[in-house]
Amino acid sequence: MSIAELRHAPAARRLAGLAFCFGLAFSLSAFAGLTPEQCALCWDDCNARAQLCREEGGTPGECGRERLRCVNACGCRA
Repeated sequence: MSIAELRHAPAARRLAGLAFCFGLAFSLSAFAGLTPEQCALCWDDCNARAQLCREEGGTPGECGRERLRCVNACGCRA
């Protein structure tokens, strides 16, 4: 969305976008400093979600992107 489009967007839409960004930042900060065991559990959960996505008919690309977002949200390094 360009700046011009953002200026013309309804206030509720801008507020929703701002809330999403704040929530995402807050969620990512909550995962900072996980132990290796917690990271492994987070990654296992991401893999399970990706498997469920595939079982529900999601495309490999769709499910792969969702898994990548999930793994990145774990905040862990391999």
